[in-house]
Amino acid sequence: MRKFGILLFVLLMVVCLSSCNKTDYQNVIPADATLVAKVNVKNMAEKSDFAQSSVADVLKGGLALVVSGKDLKQAKAYVDDPMAMGWDLSMPAYAFMIGSEYAGFTMKVADEDAVKDFILLLHKQHLATKPVERHELMCGTLLDELYYAYDGNTFLLLAKVEEKGGVRIEKLAQQLMNQTEDASFVSTEAYDKMEEAEKDIVWYSNLAALPDEVANVLMDFLPQSVKKRDIELMSSISFEDGAAVVQANVWGKTDKTQQLLEEMNKNLCKMEGRYIGKVTDNMLVWLGMGVKGEWLLQKMKENKDMKERLFLIERAVDIEQMLKAVDGDVAVEVPEALLKNNEDAFVAYAKLKNTDFLQDVDEWKSSMKDYGMSMDDDGSNHYVLQAEGHTLQWGVEGNDLYTMTGIDPANLTKESSSNSLLKAYGEDIKKSIFFLYINLSKMGLDEMFNGELKLIGKAVRSIEALIVKSSSANEVTLMIETKNKKENFLKQLL
Repeated sequence: MRKFGILLFVLLMVVCLSSCNKTDYQNVIPADATLVAKVNVKNMAEKSDFAQSSVADVLKGGLALVVSGKDLKQAKAYVDDPMAMGWDLSMPAYAFMIGSEYAGFTMKVADEDAVKDFILLLHKQHLATKPVERHELMCGTLLDELYYAYDGNTFLLLAKVEEKGGVRIEKLAQQLMNQTEDASFVSTEAYDKMEEAEKDIVWYSNLAALPDEVANVLMDFLPQSVKKRDIELMSSISFEDGAAVVQANVWGKTDKTQQLLEEMNKNLCKMEGRYIGKVTDNMLVWLGMGVKGEWLLQKMKENKDMKERLFLIERAVDIEQMLKAVDGDVAVEVPEALLKNNEDAFVAYAKLKNTDFLQDVDEWKSSMKDYGMSMDDDGSNHYVLQAEGHTLQWGVEGNDLYTMTGIDPANLTKESSSNSLLKAYGEDIKKSIFFLYINLSKMGLDEMFNGELKLIGKAVRSIEALIVKSSSANEVTLMIETKNKKENFLKQLL
C-alpha cells in the first residue's frame, strides 16, 4: 500500500508536469491557509520533457507491482496521456495547509466522467472507494487516508495530518467545495502576490507554519519581540538552463513588524567586493556580507549559543572591541582541507573603521596566561595565538583584519588564482548584503550516491555549486547551478 501511495503521488505530479488563469476551483483554499503552493504546470511540462525522462520509465515499471490485468495497460496510458484522467492541465495545481491539521490539493476538472473512470480503476485495485454522491458532490477515499470530493468544475483531495479532533474531514470537504470567493485565499493580498510571480512554482506561507530550523534562520536577526506569526513569506522556483533559482520575499503582517524589517536594512550594507580576489584555489565555501559590527555584536548577544562563545573568546582577546570596529565587508573562506584532512581550516577578513583595539594587545597577552593560552607576534601586527593545542593566526593590514587557522599565510598569495571562481559573480556580490558560495563539485557527491541511490545520484552529480545571496533584509535567492549550462535544470534532474 505504501508503495502505491508513492506511485500515486508521482502520478499526480505527472498530471502537473503534463500541462495558468483564475477560476472558481481555487475557492476551495481558505483565506487563512497557512501554506499555499501553485504549480505552473504548462511551463514545467515544456521544460522537463517528462514523458521521455527516466522517472517516467521507472513509474511505468513500478505500476506493474500494484496494478494487474487489463488495468495495467490503462494505467500506463494515463502516464503517457494524463489528460485522460479528466483534469484540465492548462490550469495550475494548488496544494495547501489548513493550520497544521489538514493538507489539501486541488485541480480544475475538465471531464467529470473521465475523473470517475480513473477512480474506478483505482477501486478495482482496492486502492480507492467508489465515488458516492453526497450533497451534489462525488465523494470517497483513496488509500483509506485521503478523502476526495469533486464536481464538474473542481477536484479536491484532503488529508488529516494531525489528530486534534476538530471538524470531520467529510464535513470540511463539503464546506470548502461550497466556499465563496470572499472567504477564500483568492480574496487575499498573498494570492495577488502569487499571481504576480510568474515562476514555475510559487508558494506562500506564514513563518509559523515552517519548520523551526528554517524559520529560526530569519528570526535570529529580528528583535525578540517579533513573533513568527507576524511574518509572511512568498517563495518561488524557476527552472532555467543550467540552474534552479529559488527566491523568497518576506513582509510583516503589521506596520510595526514591517518597520522592524526595514530597520534591519539600515544595519546591513552592500558589499564592495573587497575580498573577492583573496581566495585559494582549494576554496570549498565562501561567505561574504556587508555589516555594521556594533549591530552584529548585539544580534550575537541575543543568541544564547553565540553569547556563550563570545564569553569564551573574551578570555583571550577583547572580541567585543574588535567587532565594534568592523564596518563593511566581511568574508570567510573554508578550504578543501576541512574535508580532506578532517581538520579545522578557515581564513576570514573584515574591513575596519579603526584599529584602536591594537593598543590593548599587550594586556591581552598578559591576561590570557591565566587560562593557559599564549600569543606571540612578529612586530608587524601579525599574531599567533596558542590555546588548548590549537593555533589561530590573526593580524591587521591597513584597514583589514584577517584571521586564519589550518592555512599557512605564505600560501595565501601562492594559492590564489587570478581566475578566481568568485570573479564570475563579482557584480552579484557587489549588489548583495550577503553572498554564500558552496563548491559542491569538491564535496565527493559521486561516492555518496551509488547503489540504490544511483537514480538520485545522477541528478546530484550534475550539480556544481550552491549559491545563496540577498540584496536586502526582505529577500533571499538560492541558486543551484549545474555543470551543464545549456540544458534546463528540470530536464537534467529528471
